[in-house]
Amino acid sequence: MMRSTRSTRSMRSSINDSLIIMPPKKITLTDIQKYELCLHAQNNKKNRTQYVDWVEQKWGVRVNESTITQILQSKDKRLTEEVTKPEAKRHKAVNVPELELALKEFVLCYQNKTILSDAILIEKAKLLANELEVPQGTLQVSFSHF
Repeated sequence: MMRSTRSTRSMRSSINDSLIIMPPKKITLTDIQKYELCLHAQNNKKNRTQYVDWVEQKWGVRVNESTITQILQSKDKRLTEEVTKPEAKRHKAVNVPELELALKEFVLCYQNKTILSDAILIEKAKLLANELEVPQGTLQVSFSHF
């Protein structure tokens, strides 16, 4: 008895689909989690693999050993500085704080009055930069945080 071509194809397809290996999702710990890890490391001497297991048990996420290394390299700094944004995962330096504050005020004033498109925000940022005499070439527009 011969199998139909359709069922053989679908069987191959399902086997091939199950063989696709997805890259692991990148995990970034929050500032408070990094602080807690450093505190735990200060009080409990373990190897990187044990810290990885501890993080997974505590927060249900699996991080790479290299992540543990990077965090613990700044342990002294993390434990002495106050955690100002506990849920923050990344920090981006602000080049022109006055401009950021002015643009933030603009957004807060107009967010309920009109639709603020990227084009409007870019134009307003240019006008404010001109008013604040920000040197040309200083601004790099990024809307990844919106």
